[in-house]
Amino acid sequence: MTDQKVIPLRASRPPVSENPATTKPATKRRTKTKVKPKRETWTAEMKRTFLANLAATANVQASIRSIGMSESAVYRLRQRSPEFRAEWMAALREGYARLELMVLERAMNGTPKPIVYGGQIVGQVTEYSDRLALTLLTAHREAVMGEGTAAKAAASEPEEVRRRILDKLAEMNARLTDRDGGSPS
Repeated sequence: MTDQKVIPLRASRPPVSENPATTKPATKRRTKTKVKPKRETWTAEMKRTFLANLAATANVQASIRSIGMSESAVYRLRQRSPEFRAEWMAALREGYARLELMVLERAMNGTPKPIVYGGQIVGQVTEYSDRLALTLLTAHREAVMGEGTAAKAAASEPEEVRRRILDKLAEMNARLTDRDGGSPS
């Protein structure tokens, strides 16, 4: 296979007229318009708005959009500030609790569906979702048995996660030592 150099072809320009009366003014080249960067500076009001939206919706992306910050700035603050991280988790738990109550209400009371006949709504029937009910029962069973998400959320602090990983590694190392009868390989 031979190496071939590909030379891009340039579009030819129309000839320039010497007569100034027929010469068109040069058109300006289009340039990319710069997008104004999102805010990177936090205010107390922005934090309150973000956390309130997160508690109301349990939607991180929508909450970020509501304050006009960049996603990276929000996650940087979460990483840097243990206080903000704790407030974030509390707001997210509240949002999920609201969502869970809404879904639980739907599972228990059903969802009204119209009955249409001849292009007209002639009545209404209530539909229940067995799948939704079973999912909720499974989730609540874990919570009742003490293995719910609250315990997992409390363990989401970086120091706690690191400690649990180190404990698990030490446990694995001890098992290897016992199995191999001496030093781990």
